Formats: sequence, structure tokens, C-alpha cells
Amino acid sequence: MVDLPNTALVRGPLPSIRTRLSRALVVISLAWGVMLSLTVGLLLHKAVDKLLDSGLQESAEILYGMTQLGAADGDVPGGMLPAPRHQEALVWQVVRPDGEVTLRSHQAPEQALAERLDTGFSSTLEWRIYSLPLPEGRGMLHVAQRESVRADTQLEIMVGIVGGALLVGFSTTLWLRARLRRELAPLQALSIDVARYDPMAPGAGLPAAARAELSPMVDAIGALGQRLSAHVAHERAFAAHAAHALRTPLAGIDAQLAVALREAPAELAPRLRQTREAAARLRSVVSALISLFRAGGEMKWQRVSLPELVGRLPVRGVNVTVDAPQPLVCDPDLMSAALMNLLDNAARHQARDVAIRVAPQAGGVLIEVTDNGQGMSPDRLLQVQSALATGAKDGVLGLGLTLTDLVMRTHGGAVQVCSGPVTNPIDPAAVQGTVVRLSLPAKAVDPG
Repeated sequence: MVDLPNTALVRGPLPSIRTRLSRALVVISLAWGVMLSLTVGLLLHKAVDKLLDSGLQESAEILYGMTQLGAADGDVPGGMLPAPRHQEALVWQVVRPDGEVTLRSHQAPEQALAERLDTGFSSTLEWRIYSLPLPEGRGMLHVAQRESVRADTQLEIMVGIVGGALLVGFSTTLWLRARLRRELAPLQALSIDVARYDPMAPGAGLPAAARAELSPMVDAIGALGQRLSAHVAHERAFAAHAAHALRTPLAGIDAQLAVALREAPAELAPRLRQTREAAARLRSVVSALISLFRAGGEMKWQRVSLPELVGRLPVRGVNVTVDAPQPLVCDPDLMSAALMNLLDNAARHQARDVAIRVAPQAGGVLIEVTDNGQGMSPDRLLQVQSALATGAKDGVLGLGLTLTDLVMRTHGGAVQVCSGPVTNPIDPAAVQGTVVRLSLPAKAVDPG
């Protein structure tokens, strides 16, 4: 059997505006933090180097003055200054022209830090050095800072900048997501209001828009509801009027045909019977229209025994069996009209037997109507399935299936049409008959 296509499964879940915007905010915040960190880091790298070099130079100049106060000839006794040992951020040396270190700080090496004899900066693998020549060629003053200390200082600054930028970006993302959730709340509330909106209800209307951007949508939905309400009311009024106007003449026609059958010659009886059957089908259609478009369009949900309901139908030409262990909850008039149309279709397509089976299904009840009539060609079956799935019924579905579909939609259900399971005796490779499945919602399940 061929099932109707499920467009929702083919289409897949729709993307979420909130999820997409949240992801965009996260990406933008991370990109902003990284770009800001790199930019500031590159700018500060040179600035920190310049600042540290400036500190070296100023320290050297201060020590230069102190060495001149300590010895007029620059010949300060060798060794370290008399001070307690301590952690030094900067080390310094006084070096004679012959390269001998005459005075140094506690952590300065015993060998000269640099070999240069003029003022300026120099570097080794371990030290960044600033050198100053002493007056009258008496030697050099070297002030140095470890390269590891300078690298640690730059790393601390970079970590602080990157951490601060990422923290600001993360905090901004959380704030924007919360703000986005609050700003989308009116849209979610509007979707709930639209789901509850019934244009046919007296005084129906949507609440005022909570945001200026939603006002056009609210106005458009309200205007659409008014147009639909007017259109449906017009159709109901016309159909109800036409049905009531036709029911009395049809009853008279049936009565006259019954009299004519008793009085007519035998050779005219088959034609009169066909005419009376056609009038009976038309009368059942009129009854269905009256049930569908009665005043107010309210459903009359009742507990119904399907075998008893089918037993009251004026079925002609087919043998009907019903397998329904439990009662249903439905509108008996509408359900009678739907089943009567299906049975009439089966009889008109040379079916001899029709089986009606009721079974539970996920989320409701399934009524399966199977006949052994002519069935449908594959092309015709696909056309009918497509028309039921898309709602484009014009020129495809007959009046019987159209009314049955309306009845099921009124109940909150749906109709499926499949090829029959009966093997054709002339062509064993083919099948005949038709299976019509009427799906009803959970409300149709009898709680008893």
C-alpha cells in the first residue's frame, strides 16, 4: 500500500531565529575578543619594550651619578655593595677598561655583561643591557634586566588583556542573549494568540501588538481572519440554504418515483430504480451538507456504536461488515454522512463487499474502509493522494471524497486513500479495490 507523503518529515525542522542570532553573537564576541587582544597585544609589545628600556636607561643614569659620588677617580673597591641580599629586578656592574668588574649588585654576574664601550642598548640570550661610559675613560657602567623577566611581564599583560576582552565579550553575549529572549517573547506570545484566534467566534480579535514591528503582522492576520470569516459565513449560508431548499423537492421526487415504480410497466422499472438510486445519493449529499453547514457549525460529540450507526444507513448494493470492538466519540450525523458517501462510492465502482474496521493508533483512532470494487489506476491514485495532502481538490476528488475529507477535518482528523489488497482474477499481477483510512484524534477514543 502507498501512504500519503509526509511533507513535515521531508522538510525537516526549521532553523530558529534565536539560535542563529545567539550563535552569531557568540562568534562575534569571540572574534572581537581575539582581534582586540591581537591588536592591543601587538601595540603593547613595542610599548612595553620601550617602557622597560626606558627604565633601564633611567636606572643606569641614576647609578651613574651614585658611582661618581662614591669615588672621585671612579676606582671603587671591587666586590658587591654592602647591602643585604634581595631579589633584584635590575642588576648592574662597574667595569674597568680592561674588563675587570670592580663593583656589582648582588645578582649581577662576575663577568662583564657587555663588551661595548659606548652608550646604548645591547642584548644577549639572557640579558637586556644599557651601557654608559664613565668619565675620563675609567670604565663602563652596565645596567641589565633578565629577558625572562621581560617576557613574563609581557605575558602577564597579554593574559590580562585577552582575559579581560574575553570576559567582556562573554558577559556581553550573555546579556545580549537574555535581551534577545525578552525581545522575542512578544513574538512567542503572538504565536499563542494566533493559535487561539478563531475568526468565526463572536467578537474575535487579536490583542494589540506589544512591539511596533509586530503591528503590521497583527493587522494583516486580523484582516485575513475577517476575510476568512466572511467567506466561510457566506459559504455556510449558501450551502445551508441550498441544502434545505433541495431536501423537500428530493423527498417529493423519491415519493413520486416510488409510486411510478409500482404503476410503471416492467420494462421501465430498471430505469426508474436507477433514477431513484440517483435521487437517494443526492439526498444523502444534501443531508451531509446540512450536517456540515448547520447553524453555528458546532460539533456534537457523542458516544457512538459504529455497528449500530452503519446499520441505520440506507446502504444499497453492497454487503457491509463492521469490526468495531469499542464505541467511538464523534459527531454521529457527520460520521454517517462520511461513511454513507464511502459506501455509495464503493457501490458505484462495482464493489460487492465492504469491510469497516476500527483500531487504535498512536494519538487517536483509525477507521479503515476496504472494498473489493474496481479500484483506481496508479496515476489516479497518486492524483487523489496529492489532492488530499495539499488541499487542491478542484477537478480531482469527487463530491463524496470531498465531503468525507471535510467531515474528517471538522473532527480534527484526516483521510488517506490506498490501493486495495484484493487480487484481480483476470490479471494476478494487479490489485483491485480501495482502502480509505479515516484518522480521528485522541478525542475520539471512548474513555469508558
